[in-house]
Amino acid sequence: MEINRQVVREQIEKMLAGRVSKEDIGWWAYDFLMEEKLRYEPGHEKLLEDVLRSLHYFHDIEPVMQQFYPATEEILYYLECLQGEVPYERSRIVHWRV
Repeated sequence: MEINRQVVREQIEKMLAGRVSKEDIGWWAYDFLMEEKLRYEPGHEKLLEDVLRSLHYFHDIEPVMQQFYPATEEILYYLECLQGEVPYERSRIVHWRV
């Protein structure tokens, strides 16, 4: 199975527009991460992996897990990177600096 920037971007846009719940997007990302033979769009592997790893936290709706949810600003930054508007810099995401 292969994942690319367009597919991820479309899912994020649906979530931001309220057409898909955060929990559903979390399960969607989780399913991809559990895929044994997942291939990422060449040249964008780290971006796509980091976006999926961030989004997958939404699948767990326990209050204690909400601290791991990506912030709206982070999601918007990911979206800009997926659209090719800005280069991806992992250090800009607080979650990955821990």
